[in-house]
Amino acid sequence: MKFLSFLLIFASGFSYSESLPNPLTLGHILKLTSEYNFAEKQQLLNIDAEQHRLSDWKNQYDTTAKVDLQLAKRSNYDSAINNSHAFIYLKKTLYNQAIEIGKNAQLDTINEENLSLQQLQQDKSIRLMRSFFDIILADLSYETALQKLAISAIREGRVQDDYDIQSASEVALLEKQVDTQISQIHRIRAESKQIQTRAKLAQLLNISYEDRPDDVVMPNYKSLFKKELAEFSYYQKKLTDNLKLKQLKQSLSAIGRQISQQKDNLGVVINSSARVGEQGYQREKNGQWRAGIQLSMPFGTDAKQDSEISQLMIQSKKKQLEIEQLQQDLLGEALDHHLNLSALRQIHKALIVELDYRDLHLEKARASYEMEIKSDIGNAMANYTDSERKLAENEFNYVITLKKLHHLIGEDYEI
Repeated sequence: MKFLSFLLIFASGFSYSESLPNPLTLGHILKLTSEYNFAEKQQLLNIDAEQHRLSDWKNQYDTTAKVDLQLAKRSNYDSAINNSHAFIYLKKTLYNQAIEIGKNAQLDTINEENLSLQQLQQDKSIRLMRSFFDIILADLSYETALQKLAISAIREGRVQDDYDIQSASEVALLEKQVDTQISQIHRIRAESKQIQTRAKLAQLLNISYEDRPDDVVMPNYKSLFKKELAEFSYYQKKLTDNLKLKQLKQSLSAIGRQISQQKDNLGVVINSSARVGEQGYQREKNGQWRAGIQLSMPFGTDAKQDSEISQLMIQSKKKQLEIEQLQQDLLGEALDHHLNLSALRQIHKALIVELDYRDLHLEKARASYEMEIKSDIGNAMANYTDSERKLAENEFNYVITLKKLHHLIGEDYEI
C-alpha cells in the first residue's frame, strides 16, 4: 500500500530501537506495552523523585563528622598560655520520631505513585488495541470504497459507450460521471484514514513513520463469543480490586497512620556524639576524648503538631468522600460495560446472519456473471466487504469493552 511521500516526515523526530515486524499482529503490539511512552516516563521520573525524597529522610540518620582546628594563645596574668586545639567531632541521630513519621509517609507516597504507573500502563494497552483495530477497519473501508469506485467507473463506461452511439443522453452521462467523482472522493477519504490510523499507532509506539505498520493481521475473535459472559454480580464483587480504588484506600490508610503517629509524637530525639583530639589549655583535665548519648523531648503542648493533626483529619474526610464517589462511579461504569457487552453479543449474532446472506448473494451473483447473465456482482462484493467491516468493528468493540471491564476490577484480561 502506497502513501503520500510527505507523510514520511510526520514522525521523523521519533525513534525506536528496532523496526516493527511486517506483517504486524496484535500480539506484537501488546508485547510492546513494556516500552514506556512519554506519560509513563514522566511517571517513572516522579517515582524516582519520591525515592530520592525517601533517601533524604533516611540520610538524616547518617553519621556526621567535622574537624575543629585552632591555633591560639590566651592571657594568663603576665604570661601567655597555649590555647590551641585539634578536635574531630562525630554525631549520629539514633532515633527521631519526626524522621520516622516522614519516612513512613514517603513510603506510602511511593506506593501510590507505583499504582498510578500501573493505571497508565493499562490505559496504554487499551489505546494501542484501539489504534491497531482502527487500522484494520480503515483498510476494510478502503477496500469497500475501491469496489464502489470500480462499480461507478464501469457504469460510467457503459453510459459513455451508449452516449458515443447516441443511445444515451448527455445528462445521463454527466450523472454517471458525478457518481464516479463522488466515489473517488470517498476512496481518497478512506485512503487518508489509512494514513491517519497508521500515523497514530506509530506515534503511540514512539516509532518513526518510516517504520509504520504497512500490513496488519486481522485477529479472529469468533471463539470469544462462544464463551459465556459472566454475570454482573461477579464483576460487582470484584470492584474492590480496582487500582484507583486501591490507591485511594491506601492513601486513606496512610493518612490514618500519620494521624496516629502525630498523636503519639512526643518529639523524642536520641543523639550520640563523640569528640577526639588534643588541646593545649588544661590538657590534663580534659583528656583526649569524650562520648555521650543525648535524649531531648519538648515539654508542653505543640500548636504546630495540633495544626498538622487537624489538617490530616480534613484530608481523611476528603479522601473518604472520594472513595465513596469512586465506588458509585465504578458501579455505574461496570454496569454500562456489562450491558454494552450483552448488546454487542446480540449484534454479533445478527451480523453473522447478515454476512452469511451477503456471502450467498455474492456466490449467486458470481455464478450469474460467469454464465454471462446480468449480475450485480460489483454491489454484492462491496456489500459483503462492508458487512465484514461491520462484523469486525463489533468484535473489536466487544474486545475493548471486555478489556475495560476487567481493568475496572484490577485484572489484565488476556484475550
